[in-house]
Amino acid sequence: MQRRMFLQTLAGAAAMPVLAQAQQAPQGAPPVFPPVDERSVWLVGDSAPPDPVRAAARLAELTAKFEKPRDGYLAGGAVQALEERFAKLLNKEACVFLPSGSLANHVAVRVLGGERSRILVQHESHLYRDEFDAAQLLSGLNLVPLAAGRAQLSLDELKQAVEEAETGPHAVKVGALSIESPVRRMKGEMVDPATMRSLAGFAREKNIRLHLDGARLLLAPPGFDTAAYVALFDTVYVSLYKYLEAPFGAVLAGSKSDIDKAHALRDRFGATLYQGWPCAVLALAALDDFQARNARSHEAARKLFGALEASGKIKLKPSPNGSNIYTLNVPDKVGEGLFDRMREAGVRIAKPDAGGNLDVYVNSTLLRRPVEEYQKLFLGERA
Repeated sequence: MQRRMFLQTLAGAAAMPVLAQAQQAPQGAPPVFPPVDERSVWLVGDSAPPDPVRAAARLAELTAKFEKPRDGYLAGGAVQALEERFAKLLNKEACVFLPSGSLANHVAVRVLGGERSRILVQHESHLYRDEFDAAQLLSGLNLVPLAAGRAQLSLDELKQAVEEAETGPHAVKVGALSIESPVRRMKGEMVDPATMRSLAGFAREKNIRLHLDGARLLLAPPGFDTAAYVALFDTVYVSLYKYLEAPFGAVLAGSKSDIDKAHALRDRFGATLYQGWPCAVLALAALDDFQARNARSHEAARKLFGALEASGKIKLKPSPNGSNIYTLNVPDKVGEGLFDRMREAGVRIAKPDAGGNLDVYVNSTLLRRPVEEYQKLFLGERA
């Protein structure tokens, strides 16, 4: 098939209704969600799940405009452009594309730890809880968890962990400190910048290197000083698929020396894919206006939450170190039927817990409807 015909075919497919269709509900059963379309909203998760047909058409459109998109074993093309873009964005010397965030975290702490195999991590971090002990089993690292049940790691906890390592009959040196921020398990709570500066200062004194699992870092609210935060770390990982529209992938940024080592480890772990340009092309395009979309999304959320509080029926719980997840307290009378009201309108949302607390995720799908429409849905008012 000729290239032009291929692009036309994909464009035509994108114009068709989305494949996901509403299921027929049995008589008397609660209504199901309407078919997914451009008005569908996700107030759960970091973005809307990708639709394969639309994503394919978007990729074809962007690729046609890219001068030389193709890479060879992740070298050159759009992958190189992506690495250079993120290195600049994160103010690091170099950057490497990796197929997953789990590998990015693993490679980072292995590089930073060097001969020092003890690595300090948050107990609730992805590196410690969700990576199948890969760093321990494949790289012989000793991950020591701190701050169980919390996002915030205190300076005293860090000092105590380092002292325990360095004293005793078999003293060892801590090689690296890995921090996840925002912390997914803690409702997107970020490690407070002031706390992070104190942790980093002590780590530097002890020659402990620092890695940031910033998978969701770009979801931080407008006004957060991302540049100053990232500067505290030797390496930083950012996800490409959670909200940057790539089908998979991650980037790891740091010094040229550290990233050269990460490149070598990527090869040794068999993770140098033949081609990564589809991820790179989509993520590059999403980056172009992501900050603006994120700012507008947070502004819409502030307007919505303000209106809900002004009604006197719903309260916004404080989240001083929050990222894109906010908790509303919804009384029983208002919460009753809320999930079904939202579902019938094509808005995905969680159900309030037993205490009436409801987590609302802020992402760009919020911009698909007027704030007043969400307000009426939350309060049970007629549109």
